[in-house]
Amino acid sequence: MKRIVSLIAGFALTLASIASAQVQTGSILIRAVDEQGAVMPGVAVTITSPVLVAGSMTGVTDAGGVNRFPSLVPGTYSVKIELSGFQTVTRENIAVLVGQTTPVEFSMKVASLAENITVTGASPTVDTTSATIAVNLSEQLIQGTPGGRDIWALVEAKVPGLVMSRPDVGGTSGGLQGTFSARGTASAQNTSFLNGINVGDPAAIGAAGFYYDFDAFDDIQVSTGAHDITVPTSGVFLNMITKTGGNRWNGSTTFTYTNDSLQGRNDTDPNLQRYGFRPNGNTSDFVSDINVAAGGPVVQNKLRFFGSFRDWRVHANVPVQNSQSVLDQTNITSGLGNLTWQANQNNRVTGFYSRQRYSKPNRLLNLQTVTVPESTVDEEDMFDVGQGLWNSVLGKNLFLDARLGVNKILFPTYFNGGTNQSLTDNATGIIYGNNTSQVVRHRNRYQANATAQYYKDQALGGRHEFKFGFDYSHAVSRNETTRPDNVQLFYTSANGNFVPQNVTLFATPQNDATAVNVLSLFAQDSYSVKRLTVTGGVRYEQLEGYLPSQSSPASPFGSAGIGGFAAQPRSFDEVRNVVKWNTAGPRVAAIVDLTGDGKTAAKVSAGRYYYVLSTGGGGVSNVNRNANYSEQYSWNDLNGDHKFQLGEQTGPPVVTAVVVNGAILTSIDPNFSRPYTDEYSFGVDRELAANFKVSAVYTYRREKNTQASANPDNPYATTLTSAVDPGIDGIVGTADDGTYGFYQRLSAANRTLITNDPNVLQSYKGLELTLVKRFTNRWQMLAGYTRSVNRIDNVSVDVSPNFLINSSGLIASDSTVTGSSRCSGCGASNGDKPNQFKLTGMYILPWHEIITSINYSGVSGPAVTRQISRALAIGGSQTINLEPMGNSRLDFQNRVDLRVGKMFKFAGSRTLEATVDFDNLTNASWVWQARSLTTATAFTDPTTGTRATLQQFLSPVAILQPRTVVLRAAVKF
Repeated sequence: MKRIVSLIAGFALTLASIASAQVQTGSILIRAVDEQGAVMPGVAVTITSPVLVAGSMTGVTDAGGVNRFPSLVPGTYSVKIELSGFQTVTRENIAVLVGQTTPVEFSMKVASLAENITVTGASPTVDTTSATIAVNLSEQLIQGTPGGRDIWALVEAKVPGLVMSRPDVGGTSGGLQGTFSARGTASAQNTSFLNGINVGDPAAIGAAGFYYDFDAFDDIQVSTGAHDITVPTSGVFLNMITKTGGNRWNGSTTFTYTNDSLQGRNDTDPNLQRYGFRPNGNTSDFVSDINVAAGGPVVQNKLRFFGSFRDWRVHANVPVQNSQSVLDQTNITSGLGNLTWQANQNNRVTGFYSRQRYSKPNRLLNLQTVTVPESTVDEEDMFDVGQGLWNSVLGKNLFLDARLGVNKILFPTYFNGGTNQSLTDNATGIIYGNNTSQVVRHRNRYQANATAQYYKDQALGGRHEFKFGFDYSHAVSRNETTRPDNVQLFYTSANGNFVPQNVTLFATPQNDATAVNVLSLFAQDSYSVKRLTVTGGVRYEQLEGYLPSQSSPASPFGSAGIGGFAAQPRSFDEVRNVVKWNTAGPRVAAIVDLTGDGKTAAKVSAGRYYYVLSTGGGGVSNVNRNANYSEQYSWNDLNGDHKFQLGEQTGPPVVTAVVVNGAILTSIDPNFSRPYTDEYSFGVDRELAANFKVSAVYTYRREKNTQASANPDNPYATTLTSAVDPGIDGIVGTADDGTYGFYQRLSAANRTLITNDPNVLQSYKGLELTLVKRFTNRWQMLAGYTRSVNRIDNVSVDVSPNFLINSSGLIASDSTVTGSSRCSGCGASNGDKPNQFKLTGMYILPWHEIITSINYSGVSGPAVTRQISRALAIGGSQTINLEPMGNSRLDFQNRVDLRVGKMFKFAGSRTLEATVDFDNLTNASWVWQARSLTTATAFTDPTTGTRATLQQFLSPVAILQPRTVVLRAAVKF
C-alpha cells in the first residue's frame, strides 16, 4: 500500500495536476456560434441536473466558442447559455452516458430585450469526438427488459457481436460467472471497471473480482473496440457506474422469483435420455433475488449517500455424468455503500465499499462432461471492495480525477469426496473419487489511477484536448493446495473394463505465491478543426511478474524416498523480474462530421494493445520452484482395489517441475516478448431520427506473438505412426473407419520452455450493424447483426507435435486438451459464430400502462473439432485433432424472452411495477455444448436404466434451460 501512496504523490507533483477521465464517466461538449456560424467566446454556460451533488456547474466558452464539462455522472441535464445582448437559451433533456461525449451546439440570436427561450427536444445520439465502438446499457434498459439479473446475462442478451460461453434463461445460470469475448480477442483480455477502477480477478484475468449488485447500476458502457487510451486491453471493456443518490431521498425494493413448478421440461427427448439426461435434470429448484436500495442527500448540495442490500439465491439442477444430477446451490449476500461529498464547487470526493458472502456447496470446477457429484467442491468465498475517488476542477481548462481501489478475494474450494483419491477415466475424461485438488486462494489487487484533461482553445489552427495520466496495479495471489494422499490416478474404460494406466504423485501440501505489477503512462492529443477530429496517443506500460517469498511443508514422498521428492527445497526467497516488459502501444483515430450537423460521423481507428497477465501468468507460476512438482508413473493396481498404494508405481517417471537434481526443467525464453493485438476499424454513425441511431463498423483484428510452450528435448518420433480412426460412430470395424497419424513418445524427457509462437495468426474479420433507440415516446430498443469469421492459422510451437496436427481452422473450444497451448485464444467464449442477431426492447402500451418487452437472439451454433485421446508409450494420453479446427458445427440457436407487466402509481411518486417474464418462450432445447472425442462410450438411460455404447462425437452435454416463468415486483418510494 505504501508504494501506491508514494506513486500517487509522485505523479501529483510531477504532473502538477491530473484531470477527469472521460471514459469513466461522461461529458457534455458545448459549442456556441452566432447566426452566421462564427464562434462565440465568453458565453456563460450553466448545467443543472438532479444527479449533480451541488445541483449545478458553470463555465465559459473559450476562444473557439467551446466549453466541455467532463467527469459527469450519467443522467439527464439541462444546459443554459447566456451572453449580454443575445437570447438566453436553455436546452433540456440532454442525456449523458458513461464513456461518451454528448455534443450540444447553440446558435445564438441577438435579442432587443431580455429574452429567454427553453428548448425541449431530442438529445444528440452521435458522438463526433470519439471512434470507440460501444453500446450503453441504461438503467431503463437493464430494468425494463427480461433476462437474468447479473452482468453476464445482460451482455449475453443485449450486446451485439458478443459471444458467451454459456446461456442463461431467466437467471437460472446466475451465481456463476460466464466468460465472454468480442471481435476475436480471448476473454482473458477483458477489463472490468467499477466507478473507474479495475475490479477484475487478478489471478483469473478477464473474470470479475466479485458479483455485482444489479439494482445499484446507474449506467453500463460495454466497449468492444477502438478503446479509449485509458483502457489497457483490446478485450471487452465493462465500464460500470453505481448510483450515488439523487437530490431527494428515494428508494426501491425488488423481488424476483421462479421455481421448479414455474419451469417447463425440454429434456424429455428419448435421444437426450439415451445420453443420460434426466427428465428433471435441466431445471432449477428455485431462484430468488431480494434487493433493497435507497439514496439521497445527507446535507443538501453537500453530501449524498446511496446504499444497497441484496440476498440472491440460485439453486439449479445440473445434469452431470452417469445419469446423475447435482443441486448446484449458490447463495450470495451482499451490501454496499456509496458516500459522495461536494466539498466546494470544484472538488468532489467519493467513498465506496462493498462486501459479499458467496456460498456454493456443490461447485463444478470442471465441465459437466467430466463431473460426478463426488468430484464437485464446496466453495465458500468472501469478497471485499473499497474505493476512494477525488474529482477536482483546478482551473479554467484543467481537471483532476484520481482514484484508489482495494479488492480482496478469499476463494476456497474444499473437497466433497471425503478422503477418496481422485480417479480420471481417460476414455471419457470423467473425474471420480474427488476433485483433483483442494485449494484455498487469497487474491488481492491494489489499484491507483489518475487521468488528466487539459484544453487548449487554439493552437496549430485547431482546438486541442490533451489527456495524460497513469494507472498502477499491484496484485498478489497465494494458494494453499492439498490432495487426497497427494496423488491423482488415471485409468481407461475404453474396452468396458477397468484398466489402470498412470499415477501422478504430487509434492503437496503446497503453499505458493505469485505477483504482478503494472505501471501504465499514457498521453493523447485530440485535435479538432472544423468537422474533423484527429486523436493520437501512446500507452507505455511496464509489466513485471515476480515471485514473493514463500514456503511449503515437507512432502510425504520425500521421507518415503520416492524419486526426486526429497531433493526439492521447500522454502524460497523473493525473485523479482521473472518476466519484465516495457512496451508502448500507439492508438490513432479520425472522426469526420460528414453533414456538419452532428448527425452523421465517419470514424476510422487503428491501435496496438498489449496483453495483460494474471498473477502467475507469462510463465511466472511455471518457474516457481515451490509449485507443481510431480512425477507420473505407470500404475499396476496390484490388489485391484482401484486405489494407489506405495509400490504400485512402475517404470521411469515423467517429471513435471522447474528444477530436478540441479537441472532446470521449466524455464522462460530470454527472448520471450509480450503478446499483442492489432486492431483496425472503419465505421459510420447516423442519427436516423430523434433519439434513434444506426451504426455500421467493419473490424479486422490479429492476435500475434501469443504465448506458447515448447519441449526442447523433443522426445517424440520424427515420423508418424498410423492408427485406426473409428470414425464418427466411434466404433472400430464399421464402414466409416479410417486412419490417422500421431507421433509416438520415445523418452520421458520433459523440459518446458515458455516462449512465443512467431508464426501463429489468430484473426477476426467482422461487419456489425447496430440500432439504438433511447427511451422516449414510451419505447426503447437495442439491436445488432454481426457477420464475422474468427480463425487461427500457422500454429508452430507446442510441447508435443501431436498438438500441431490439424491445428488451423475456425476457433473452437479446446477444453479437452489438457496442457496444450496450441490455441491460446480458443474456448467456448471465443468460438467462431459467423451470424449473430440480437434484439432487446420495451414498449409501454398507452392502454392501462401495460409494459411489454422482449429479447430475441439468433446465433450460429459453436464450432466443434473431432478429436481422439491417444495413449502414448510414455507419459500418458494426448488429445489429437482428427480434422481441422472447427470443422463441424452445432445447430443454429433461436431464442425468445418476453415480459408483460403493469405499472401502478400511488401518491407521493410511489410506484409498484409487477411483471411476469417468459424466458425461452418457445421452450427451445438446442444443444449448446457437445462432446468432441470420437471413441464411442457407454451411457445409461435414466428412464429405462439401460446402458448402451453410443456415438460420443457431437453427443449432447448441455442444452438450453427450459421455458422459465419469472415473477417480479419492484416498489419505488
